Amino acid sequence: MTHIAAIIQARMGSTRLPGKALRPLAGGTLTEHIIKRVQAVKEIDRIILAIPFGSSEKPLAEIAERLGIQCVQGPEEDVLLRFILAGDRVGADHIVRVCGDNPLVDLSLMRSLIHRHTAKNADYTCCSDPIPLGSGSEVVKLDTLKQIARITTEPVYREHVTTYFHDHPDSFHLEKIPAPSYLKDNNVRLTVDTEKDFYLLDQLYQKFYFPSESPLDLEEIIQFLANHPHLSTHNSDVQQKNWRLD
Repeated sequence: MTHIAAIIQARMGSTRLPGKALRPLAGGTLTEHIIKRVQAVKEIDRIILAIPFGSSEKPLAEIAERLGIQCVQGPEEDVLLRFILAGDRVGADHIVRVCGDNPLVDLSLMRSLIHRHTAKNADYTCCSDPIPLGSGSEVVKLDTLKQIARITTEPVYREHVTTYFHDHPDSFHLEKIPAPSYLKDNNVRLTVDTEKDFYLLDQLYQKFYFPSESPLDLEEIIQFLANHPHLSTHNSDVQQKNWRLD
């Protein structure tokens, strides 16, 4: 039985930055860095890379095998089912959702989310404040995801795993925690959707990443970006896709 499992959703297909999951970054790939970062969170019992069906996804499965984590394949568009399959594979009670676009997901916030979620036995736990895009994670109860899967077939809820909670907050036990001060109301963009995004992350990894040391300290990076606006604003004009309009 696995109490807490982290599921990293990733795929080879990307409309704006094809193949970004395998983009070289500081001696590894984008996906490898995300996996290694999550591995530093001791509260997590198992890590699963959840990828779509298809032979094109084989390189991601090979990364998972090389780093000693599970890999589960499922429908590309029905990400909700992919999460349920991954959670069932390891017998998880609760799932930490991590996006495969986010090599600087904040580990302190992740730990706080896990602690609150498990202490309250919540259905869904997230951050209550605006934080940099790419720094956040969420925690959900696997049985509640299964409940949602039985309720709805709407694509918006099958492709975007936690949206149902936000649209139906009165139906679940939700918990929210405040962001660390260094993240709160900070609008720097730390996700990877475009070449501009990747350039910024590549610059940060070149400066701060050393394989023999602890994972990158996001508070230190945020402070660095505050003092180097030419970098922090490099991708500020990138428009985030409105997935509700897809």
